[in-house]
Amino acid sequence: MNRALTLLLGLCLTLGWVGTSSVAEAAGKVKVKVQVVHATKAHSKVDDKVAKYCRRLGYTGCKILQSEELVISTKGKKSVNIAGGRKLTVAVLSRDAKRARLRVQIQGKKGKHVDTTVSVKRNGMLIVAGPRHKGGILVLPIWARY
Repeated sequence: MNRALTLLLGLCLTLGWVGTSSVAEAAGKVKVKVQVVHATKAHSKVDDKVAKYCRRLGYTGCKILQSEELVISTKGKKSVNIAGGRKLTVAVLSRDAKRARLRVQIQGKKGKHVDTTVSVKRNGMLIVAGPRHKGGILVLPIWARY
């Protein structure tokens, strides 16, 4: 039965009948999208995709360095290397119909820069900012979709 369901789901994905967020929802997973943004006051160039919150944070320049999409099971975690030789780890601690609890960690060469647990509204976004990077800081908008 499970094999037949897996094959059917694979066929639906191939034909485009089911989107990835539906798959994440059906499987008890959360689709986490992360952007790694370099925010600085050294220049005034701003990527259009981040202009909305760049200036609200007090920075004149923002450039998207990286964008990642991670599908994470409840009680699971995934890691990705980010700018400055750092490692970002996102864990989905729990989720319900209204919100997901995420643990976000940024590990650098000298230890942890960030280690926080947050509650994000379903299909919502949070911003983690802090580690210094090339005359500015790294800002990480993180979306949790399911």
